[in-house]
Amino acid sequence: MLNRLRNNWIGISLTIMVVLSLVLSAIVWISPYHFERRAEEGSRSEQQTTSQSMQDIYLPSTIIHVKSDGSQQFLYDQPRNLMLTVKESLRNWQLRNGRRISSNNSGTYLSYLRRSNSLLLSYPATVPLTIFNDSFNSSLSTDRISRVNHVVLPLNDSHHIYLLSDSHFQVYRINVRNMQVNEIKKAMRGGHQFSVDHKIVNNRSFVTYPNGIKLPEFAYRISSFNVDNVSQALMNSSRKGSISTQTDGDVTTYTDSPSRHLNYNHKRGTLDYEQYLGKDQHYSYQQIFGHLYDRLSKSTISMDSLRYDSYNSKSKTITYRSYVENFPVFNEDGYGEVRIQLSSEGVERYHFSRYTPQVPLPVNDHWTHLPSSAVVFNELRNNNHLKDITGLRVGYQWQSNQSDNTVMLRPTYYVHYRGNWVDYRTLIK
Repeated sequence: MLNRLRNNWIGISLTIMVVLSLVLSAIVWISPYHFERRAEEGSRSEQQTTSQSMQDIYLPSTIIHVKSDGSQQFLYDQPRNLMLTVKESLRNWQLRNGRRISSNNSGTYLSYLRRSNSLLLSYPATVPLTIFNDSFNSSLSTDRISRVNHVVLPLNDSHHIYLLSDSHFQVYRINVRNMQVNEIKKAMRGGHQFSVDHKIVNNRSFVTYPNGIKLPEFAYRISSFNVDNVSQALMNSSRKGSISTQTDGDVTTYTDSPSRHLNYNHKRGTLDYEQYLGKDQHYSYQQIFGHLYDRLSKSTISMDSLRYDSYNSKSKTITYRSYVENFPVFNEDGYGEVRIQLSSEGVERYHFSRYTPQVPLPVNDHWTHLPSSAVVFNELRNNNHLKDITGLRVGYQWQSNQSDNTVMLRPTYYVHYRGNWVDYRTLIK
């Protein structure tokens, strides 16, 4: 027996080494660090996939933490994606049809916007309840609730949330089962915040900035798409030869039938698409958000940084806008913006640009200080514009450098002035 072992010691040793190698590999493979890396990679992959989903593009854009003393803090740049954490948590809760508890009372409405120990999620503009239901895996009845502007998540109440509609200052209490906020509280840690306060001004709810704010500047490398590919996608054509082109000055027109054409402005880098669908193409308020998103998703227009920004009920136009750190991006030429319209005459129209901010670039710790909203309102009043202001928000101004294909994003206040969002500085002397 000993002689046999001596003769085969090399083979036995190799077998033992192979087994030990497999065991060590398994230990490395199942180590917490490996799991964390895999989770991070999976999370990044999921974010890349779901960033273009309808659930995500229509998520609320701002998160405000109302503390126990009633003070409000605007949250941004948390290490964990707070909005996605809220979404995943809320999708696991069971929401039951609640009831309206207040209407046409601005004081009560304001008290819910300022509800202590809560998280306030706000949409940039009104959305139909169907959008809330889709994002948060809910089946609340549109017969009771039609529109939503804000979602109040109490952090010390495990049985209710509140949906708020700016229209007639309506407040709805929703019963909840399986409400767990532990992961949300964890995701709130870290990041940045600044003080805000809700007020009712001219019968409208406003977010104000009592102490002024300090925000970083950003730089991005911009990317552009192939216009030929977009024209084929919009016109549902797989054969280039079926689309005719004609150039007149700075504009090239793509056409494949009398009912649809695409105009590309070479100088500005903007595109306008128009298609006649027929007057039988009608969608209700609860349906049109989903329909226009579906059209956008099939257009090959980059949606990586796009979020829902506004809806015009008269023209049936939805605007999607690029966002950075939960702040909207604005540009005079419409860069970073997509508008889609389905008119009452059955004509579908798109307006968008070739350019999208894609790759962040290093900026040497540049920050911008913005004054308090009281200072802004006083300046607007002194220039006789305050009466025409129906909204105030912080946004980033897109400033291009065409020579090196980069864009600087600098923060400023935007006011809703006569139907459009404009830099407040253009209205003061």
